[in-house]
This record gives sequence, structure tokens and C-alpha cells, in this order.
Amino acid sequence: MTPRGTATRTKLVDTTIRLVSELGYAKTTTRAIAQAAGVAEGTLYRHFPDKATLFAEAVLQQNQHVVDWIDALPARAGTGTVKANLTDCLTHLAALRAEILPLELAILTDPELARVAPPPGTLPGPPGRLAEYLRAEQALGRLRVDADPDHSAVVLLALLFGMAMHPPMPPGQSSLSSLPGIADAVDLILKGLAPHPH
Repeated sequence: MTPRGTATRTKLVDTTIRLVSELGYAKTTTRAIAQAAGVAEGTLYRHFPDKATLFAEAVLQQNQHVVDWIDALPARAGTGTVKANLTDCLTHLAALRAEILPLELAILTDPELARVAPPPGTLPGPPGRLAEYLRAEQALGRLRVDADPDHSAVVLLALLFGMAMHPPMPPGQSSLSSLPGIADAVDLILKGLAPHPH
């Protein structure tokens, strides 16, 4: 990409972040973004195939430190404990979840956003990195080999999102990144609900 193209893409993402904070996802149209960025709407679509991709990039850019941590997760296989690694992962993802939830709600009501879905059988972004980490731990013998890593990643994320729906927050605390009980929940997943053999 040329320096001018990179600058235009950055301007579009920055404009999206600003408009979403002012108007919300539902009222932030591609036309409004292009107009506020000073480009034609067709230019926006030369940089982003659809509105959902642009919104997702805006969310991820605002949380680049979390994305970088999650991208490095597969390399942590074999270090520390699986429980500690998964607890750290879900704690980082909890912070990202606070930003993604409004986008997910918009997807439910915006037909243009709802049409965009990842290809079947793939987990994009952070869920994919989590599945890669689980696969690497399986290869090291630290996790059951008969558990599907993609399915396990989805279960772990569902656990996190479920906790976010009804978080037992201490008084005065509202950040998803400080969800109590993540380590206990990870422990429950790792050990399962079956009674220990006597």
C-alpha cells in the first residue's frame, strides 16, 4: 500500500472511532464516515470490503495492546500453567469484550453488518489465537487430545461472555477487565464437573 493509501486507511479508521463514539454504531453509516474523512464513499470500499470489517478494525485498533497479547498466546504453550495462561487470556479478552459488545448489538439490528460472517470452520482473530494455543498445549500433552480446540475456544469465550452478562462485581466496580472468578471458572472448565475418582 502506498503512503497515501495507508494515510487514507488510517483516517477512515480514526474517523470511524470518532463517529461511533459520538453517534453509536447504528447511526454511523459508511456515507457519514466517508464524508467526515473527506473522501468518496467508493474510496472507503477500496480500503474495506464492508462496514463490519471497518468497524472491527476500529475496535481492534483501540485495543491493540490486547490484540498483541492474544496474538502471542500460542507461543506461551508449555510455559507457566495452562490455568494461568487461560486466566490471563480471558482477563485480557474481558477488556476487549467491553468494546466489542456494542458492535455485536449493532450486528443484530443492521442487515449490512449481519451479512458478514467468518467462513465456516474458521475462528478469526482472538478466538483463533486461543484455539491455536489450545492445539499447541495438546501437542505438548498438557491438554486432552480428544477435545476439539476450536470448540473448546468457543466454550471458554462463551463462559467469559456469560460471566459478563451477570458479573458478581464488587460495589463501585464496573470494568469487565476486573471480572472476579475468571480463575475459578477456568479451573472448572479444566477439571470438568465429574467427581474425582476415590
